[in-house]
Amino acid sequence: MFLTQLSQFLILLWKLSSVFVIPIIMVGYVLVMSSNDPGFSFADLDQGKNIHKWVVFAIYLAYLLLWNRSNRFVTAYLKKLQY
Repeated sequence: MFLTQLSQFLILLWKLSSVFVIPIIMVGYVLVMSSNDPGFSFADLDQGKNIHKWVVFAIYLAYLLLWNRSNRFVTAYLKKLQY
């Protein structure tokens, strides 16, 4: 019973990760850029040059590609936990 609920919860988290990763990517990008340029902030990403927005978008698309390629295997593994 517990493993079934845990497996269903993990499948839900896995599917929602395609949406929840966007703020994580943005925060990570701001942290990396601010370590290189101390004056860089989220406002620079939001209102700044479009190259920053394209980089964040490219990272997100790369994550979606990785997610799409591994979705079948992860879902199958998590469904095995139910039984």
